[in-house]
Formats: sequence, C-alpha cells, structure tokens
Amino acid sequence: MKKLPSIYHKDINRNISNNQDVCYVGEEVRNVSKSISTNIEEEIDNLFKEDGYIFNKPLLIKTSDGVYDTAIIKKTNNKIYTLTDDIIDINDIISIERTK
Repeated sequence: MKKLPSIYHKDINRNISNNQDVCYVGEEVRNVSKSISTNIEEEIDNLFKEDGYIFNKPLLIKTSDGVYDTAIIKKTNNKIYTLTDDIIDINDIISIERTK
C-alpha cells in the first residue's frame, strides 16, 4: 500500500465545554415534565405522532420493576424497545414523564 501523508491535528490540552448553556427563544415550551397517566398505550402512540424523531424525546419511564431514563426506539404490540437496549412490557409501565 502507498503511504499517505500525515494529517495535522492540534493537541487538545484544555477542557472543552461546548453546548453547556442553551437559550431557547420562541414558542412556549409544551409538555416539559408533564406526567402521562391516562392511558399509557395511547400516550405512547401520541409520542410517535408528535413532530420529530421518537428517539430524540428523552423519557423517564417508571415500571413495577424500576425506573428507566431513556428514549423509545420502537413499539410492538405489547412491548417497547429503548435506546439503552431495554425491553419493557407496556402493561408493566406505571407512568411516563417527559424530561428536558
């Protein structure tokens, strides 16, 4: 193989804190930390119908087994698959809360 020239890169010797502070100006933010308690399956379907991708919506899912701070990837008939490789039975879900 032919040897390619090296690429210059500057050494990173400081703490980079990009995107630590965020300012939102515009429409009033809706559904922030809103508890979803009516019908869990219906609310999961509403999350899929909202604008944007489902995996970009951070959720706090409380079940009888524990608490999951994650996002949903997909939904089957009676299970949801999360971004953290958890498979949660919809019947076990007690509540779902949107986080920031």
